[in-house]
Amino acid sequence: MNPETSHRVLLVDDAEEIRFLLRLAMDARTGLTVVGEAADGVEAVQRASELKPDLVMLDLAMPRMDGLEALPLIRAAVPDVRVIVLSGFDQGTMADKALEAGADRYVAKGGSIRELLDLVEELLAPRPLISGPNPT
Repeated sequence: MNPETSHRVLLVDDAEEIRFLLRLAMDARTGLTVVGEAADGVEAVQRASELKPDLVMLDLAMPRMDGLEALPLIRAAVPDVRVIVLSGFDQGTMADKALEAGADRYVAKGGSIRELLDLVEELLAPRPLISGPNPT
């Protein structure tokens, strides 16, 4: 990731300690800036609309509106946003539901923070332009 480019991240989890740990890890990684936090899906949609983040880390199980309900609304508010769903549920059917709802990736909580940050960088890396064959 280009150190001169800072990607804007919104953290969404009803557990304050999870948001705190993610913020610490991201603040320590060059090129990532946590621009906001939300504790439920309703707040996540509002914050995404206001902040226009590059990436949202989205929990599934939250009060008022869960992550699966919030995900399409976040995508509507910020069409190009990348979304990683973080969940305490195992990867079975919840992963499928999250990906069908528009998540870019599904990650079970409790894994390696380093691997999670590497995934964030991979998702935020510039996408190559698709071009036709080079005429010679």
